[in-house]
Amino acid sequence: MKLLSNHCLVERVKRKTALTTGGILLPDVCIDDFNTGGPKEFIVLGVGPGRRNRNGDTVPVEFVPGDRVICHSYTTGTHPLPDGTMVITDDMVIAVIPKHD
Repeated sequence: MKLLSNHCLVERVKRKTALTTGGILLPDVCIDDFNTGGPKEFIVLGVGPGRRNRNGDTVPVEFVPGDRVICHSYTTGTHPLPDGTMVITDDMVIAVIPKHD
């Protein structure tokens, strides 16, 4: 797949369990229902070259494949694919999680 403009291919990072403030362990199946609509963690699988500014210059995407990012998963402009990945735009990303070397 060739991504165009500022589009990015991401995959949701799934957690096996979640602990509520009351100490209840929730399995992965329940986590989406428990935290619907909030920011989610994704791993970037691919990025397009970037969007063009008014002068016609390409403004590159600020992250690269392999980075982990935080973004809103259920907003307009997301395009879920059958294999579980999702195409988003770079402006939906609200943070990049730094890599620990």
